[in-house]
Amino acid sequence: MRKSIWVLALLAAGAAAAAEDKTELQNLYAALSSLNQEQQAIFQQFQMLQELRRANDRAYYASQLRLAPTSADVPNYSDIVQAQRDAARRAEELAQQTDALYAQYNEIGAKKTMLQQRLLELTLPR
Repeated sequence: MRKSIWVLALLAAGAAAAAEDKTELQNLYAALSSLNQEQQAIFQQFQMLQELRRANDRAYYASQLRLAPTSADVPNYSDIVQAQRDAARRAEELAQQTDALYAQYNEIGAKKTMLQQRLLELTLPR
């Protein structure tokens, strides 16, 4: 009689643990999906910033080309210097934004790794 009570208690505990594991698995998958979406959005922002940096670089080099006049119009030196400074300032700002996004992307990657490890622990047979 006592053995059957222990067996029933162990089965009940196992069933409760399995239900908790299932709930935890669902929560982990939902969290992982959310992190994937967030990481994808950050990557898209990163790509846009990279394109802005390329456009800024083209503008900077175009201002460099204006230094060699090819027509009768001689460009104003202070305008050229100001355009170069503006392009350099924008390049620095874009680089900082890119670095911040890169750090966020890696931080999310670290969180995903922890969730994936926990998922692996729950799904591997014990």
